[in-house]
Amino acid sequence: MPGFLLPTFLALLALLLHVIPAAAQMLDRNCFGDQEGNGTLSDTFLASPVNEEAQAVVYAGERAFSVDLVKSIFKKFENEKIEENIFISPSSVYHTLMLAYFGALGETQAELAHGLGFEKLSKSEVLKTYMFDRAYQAVRERTPGLGYTFKHANKLYFEQELKLNECLRLALADQIQLLDFKTKPEEARQTMNSWVEGITLGNIKNLVPAGYVDHSTRAALVNAAYFKGQWLSQFKAKDTKFGNFYVRSDKIKMVKFMQQKGSYNYYTSEELQAHVVELPYEGDHVSMMIILPPFLDNALQETVKRMTPETMQGVMAEIKSGFYKVEKLNVKIPKFSIAGSLELQEPLNQLNISKLFGGGSNLTGFVDLYNTEADKADTIRIESAQHKSFIEVNEEGSEAAAATALLGFRSARPLFHTEFKADHPFLFLIYDKQVDVILFFGVYQHPASP
Repeated sequence: MPGFLLPTFLALLALLLHVIPAAAQMLDRNCFGDQEGNGTLSDTFLASPVNEEAQAVVYAGERAFSVDLVKSIFKKFENEKIEENIFISPSSVYHTLMLAYFGALGETQAELAHGLGFEKLSKSEVLKTYMFDRAYQAVRERTPGLGYTFKHANKLYFEQELKLNECLRLALADQIQLLDFKTKPEEARQTMNSWVEGITLGNIKNLVPAGYVDHSTRAALVNAAYFKGQWLSQFKAKDTKFGNFYVRSDKIKMVKFMQQKGSYNYYTSEELQAHVVELPYEGDHVSMMIILPPFLDNALQETVKRMTPETMQGVMAEIKSGFYKVEKLNVKIPKFSIAGSLELQEPLNQLNISKLFGGGSNLTGFVDLYNTEADKADTIRIESAQHKSFIEVNEEGSEAAAATALLGFRSARPLFHTEFKADHPFLFLIYDKQVDVILFFGVYQHPASP
């Protein structure tokens, strides 16, 4: 955990244990049935240090999942022209699936454990890492002077008649809410959408569309993320001018380009066959990384094919080292916004995460099986996975939001870097340098008409 947050984190954790001592004692039972011998959570569960090895495994799992998700989304473009921009939050999707994992059993659990990188960990280890990560996030949201705003929240909604696994209900606390899906499904849908809209400061509306919730709904998993940051070095509005953006060799559009000269980390990656520049936000804990392939019609696809968790971590390490800093680099990037909606079942199926959806889904771990009638215990189903996202990039900085519901190149490296000109399709990441994970990922390739 970053040192600048550690004192505040420990204070918050102490407060948490002080406020709910009775609840903490009630955790002295097994959250996960008889499936694992070390699934018992005691009243010292939170007080003992988090397992750093387990934490490293979870973060590595998130990095791998993020890259795999990006590659699976790109598969549809392998044999066709790309006619849309892309913007998603892999971190948002990952944390939503992690919530599902805590209640998953059988093949559903096995699929999620493999897809999220948890196969070598017990569920208790994953839960503890998750709870500490949520506490860290709470501290970050409450720490003044960071230079950016990042909100990340999860919610499990259940039909109010369900008798829940009390251990999980206490462990996940305010991340669980009971709703009346049975008699007031539309009101329940509006409650979920209102929560997402609040977390994302109005940028994500109507995440759960009309018709996706009815009287038969028993559970919904929802995640929302919001980021707003100002550039460490802001662009001047007076320097923003129209110019050509080369969508393809046979298609050009006019866009507004922001530009400035300054000191930037700029790295040429032979592994990605692309040039990478870091645009840090105030506080220098989070940055936008722009990955610019050469101007070839299939260059984006080629760069994405070459992405691996190891390659991406290596590129970020080179960027963060500062070794490739260029003191007087002319940076020119489009001023843009992207709003998108994505049904996640297809890309998740490509990642072999399919048992979570439909009749084969087994999420009975969320239910108190001892106090639930047998014919009602196996009623929790995830029928769809909805993801919405938004980003605006302007002279001051970036504002981004996302929500998920489960329902033969030569780099042509110049001797001296003098210019980074993103005037053709590129990839971009909003990257959390504190924990080395991708918060948001996007592709800018199809400008809107001015």
